[in-house]
Amino acid sequence: MRINGKISARGGDHVSLHLNRRVLFTSFALMLLFWLFGGSPARAELTTNGEVAGLRAQFADVNGVRTRYYEMGEGEPMVLVHGEGWSGHSSANVWSKDIPLFAKRFHVFAPDKLGSGMTDNPKDDNDLNIQGEVDHVYDFIRVIKLGMVHLAGQSRGGGCVFFLALQHPEIVRDLVIVDSNTAAPENASKGEEALSNCPKVPDWEAWKCRIRAISYMPDDVFDDEYFIAGKYMSLLPKSLETAEKLKAGAGGELATAKGFNQWKTEWYERIRKEGVLQMPVLIYWGLNDPVSPVANGQALHDLIARQNPRVRMVTADKAGHFLFREYPEEFVKNVTEFIDYWAAHPDDTQISANPNSPEQSH
Repeated sequence: MRINGKISARGGDHVSLHLNRRVLFTSFALMLLFWLFGGSPARAELTTNGEVAGLRAQFADVNGVRTRYYEMGEGEPMVLVHGEGWSGHSSANVWSKDIPLFAKRFHVFAPDKLGSGMTDNPKDDNDLNIQGEVDHVYDFIRVIKLGMVHLAGQSRGGGCVFFLALQHPEIVRDLVIVDSNTAAPENASKGEEALSNCPKVPDWEAWKCRIRAISYMPDDVFDDEYFIAGKYMSLLPKSLETAEKLKAGAGGELATAKGFNQWKTEWYERIRKEGVLQMPVLIYWGLNDPVSPVANGQALHDLIARQNPRVRMVTADKAGHFLFREYPEEFVKNVTEFIDYWAAHPDDTQISANPNSPEQSH
């Protein structure tokens, strides 16, 4: 593990005590989940690191924040950023179907975002917002010494990579944004209708209900192991602490809808007037996503394409919010072909996707 001499468990009595408490709690939470889900065939796969699908997690110290990530493969570095956030159950586990496929070609890294999954909360409560997430992913790339990366993100993670590419274009080879209202100009959606049968109080059951409701093939996309790992991570003390801090208003103005939308609008203006996003960009969207309508993806494409001829859009039929889990082989193939094309034609600015006719993958 290449962490430039920095690891999450440093020496000292205080750290040893902290680690002992962490191990004690995680062992207790693990036993609790074994008891709760004793009949599940996935129970033997649950680990204290919240891993799924045979993946093995590593941990890095990113500016004092213990950060979990997956690493697999060789070649040019690729960073995958998961969606949602500020909860134990949202994590890099969502990329479990794609990591081994991408790893056949790339050196893949998939971190848990700040305050999500097994990654600790920020040292400063003011970082509990989108800018804090952007800074954390950027610092992760620097700590692991990845250089320029292929960068992809979905949902809120798509917004994270979008704003990271705007702020730090020097480290982004190309950008992939998947079903992300956070990045896109928002239009009307049927999100409330799709989620109407889910519990209103945010907890593990509500999360499970939500992600099933916005999937086109919920029974094929997420299994018991995935849900059990998510529940385990949501019970960690740091995850409960995150929820309490957000309720108390942590994150400042940027954590509010009004503050974020104003900030996002300012970036849109820079894209329109200055053309600040110039690397190859792939917008990838599910046509059957009830919470992120394809019109939002089209609007994002149109916004970027005004000043950037290297923008493409792919839509997937019979696909919901998690199309990359519903059709992982197809998703990896299309993303890889996009990367390969621009690697072979770096100066090709003559061919531009028609904003009104996005490509359809199937």
